[in-house]
Amino acid sequence: MTKKRRKKPETSKILLIVSDTITGICTVAAIVAVFAIKDTTPLIYLIPAAYGLSATSHGFYYWKAKAENLKKFGRSDAITAEDPEENNEV
Repeated sequence: MTKKRRKKPETSKILLIVSDTITGICTVAAIVAVFAIKDTTPLIYLIPAAYGLSATSHGFYYWKAKAENLKKFGRSDAITAEDPEENNEV
């Protein structure tokens, strides 16, 4: 009988799960705080910070996945972040 080895999840996927968990906790905490203290000022600070973290981590993950897919399909020349006009010196 052979044991199947579980594939370790990628670090970027773990970071996505952590950022989504933090976003969910902050959203629930803000909703509870609004009803508990009957004031909406927690929404001003908690919600943009949590969703900013989530948007940044998702943007990074999608950019990384795009770069890996381009490399996998042999289009590694399309992965540059430089402006192509800067390299055209006369």
